[in-house]
Amino acid sequence: MRLKLVVGPLVAFTLLSLCLARSEHRLSVPPASEVERVESDADPLLSSLSGYKKWTLVNPVPQQMEPLAAIDCVAIIGRTEGSPHLHKYVSVYVNEPGRAAMMTQRSPSFPPGSMIVKEKLNSKSSQTPELLTAMIKHEKGYNQGSGDWEYAVLDGAASEIKERGKLASCQDCHSKYKHSDFVTRTYLPPEVSRKLE
Repeated sequence: MRLKLVVGPLVAFTLLSLCLARSEHRLSVPPASEVERVESDADPLLSSLSGYKKWTLVNPVPQQMEPLAAIDCVAIIGRTEGSPHLHKYVSVYVNEPGRAAMMTQRSPSFPPGSMIVKEKLNSKSSQTPELLTAMIKHEKGYNQGSGDWEYAVLDGAASEIKERGKLASCQDCHSKYKHSDFVTRTYLPPEVSRKLE
């Protein structure tokens, strides 16, 4: 009889301990080192570009893509169904390191760290971009044939980089703008263009 009384509470205590251990395991939070590792896996370029809406908006009114550039694009990328830029509009943003070169210099020289994001819009009143293209200025020697720019193509939500690097299709188009550090700036508002020094 005495043995039953001792074993009963002992078994109950063991079962309770196991249940608590299991629930703690299910509710446990990963160690801080694991959380940091997951966050560090995020692409730093994507993190930088995703905040582009806080940068300087170069052209407050969306501009139609330059028709000659749109037609040139067809030949360069070898499309048969027409240019992906024809009859499209763009809004362009520049980050703080590149702002002065974009907005004040007639013959700009963008410093390393400059970033430019171009929203491709289906119409002048579109609120959601179809896609984004970006230029990222690197240190001298990164891409000598294209002014040390890296090019990137992102989805319209700036949540995914689809392509990046020394993209031939981008470089070919931008090569004719060597005089302006490979940046087109055809979208600059007239009042900004007149004040360039």
